[in-house]
Amino acid sequence: MTTEKYLNSLRHMDYEINSLMTTHSRLMDQRQDILDRAYATAEISAVCVQHTPQNKTEALGLELAGLPTPAELVTKINRLQARINGRIDTLVDKKARAQIIIERIPDARHRVLLTYRYINNLKWSSVADLMGYTIGWVVNDLKIEAIDAYDLASKK
Repeated sequence: MTTEKYLNSLRHMDYEINSLMTTHSRLMDQRQDILDRAYATAEISAVCVQHTPQNKTEALGLELAGLPTPAELVTKINRLQARINGRIDTLVDKKARAQIIIERIPDARHRVLLTYRYINNLKWSSVADLMGYTIGWVVNDLKIEAIDAYDLASKK
């Protein structure tokens, strides 16, 4: 894997974690929706639905409504959360290793560019604005220099 591909993999992990967090949020919303529908069904069927996932009356209300139980969703959510936590741990470790290498680079411009882009996940236009340079120069010249400097520092 080239240095640039490795650095980009840090950014892609950020995107993956954001995607997983969106899925997590959607499942939480789905659980709440199921509970809301179970309450509505319970009013019609006279079943008392309570809010704990292990509650038998809630499970009966959901069964009558033909919905998956919140306990099933909680299991899914917990598995997803464990996966998210694992990916976050991996990303934190990789970014910490990359930051150690970045700190070895003598040119401050290279350190700043690498940190903004690959550690903080900023767009090239934002990096250029923050550094006070044109985007063309940052992407076509300074980026190449910075990646070469990273590659050299990683071999020390």
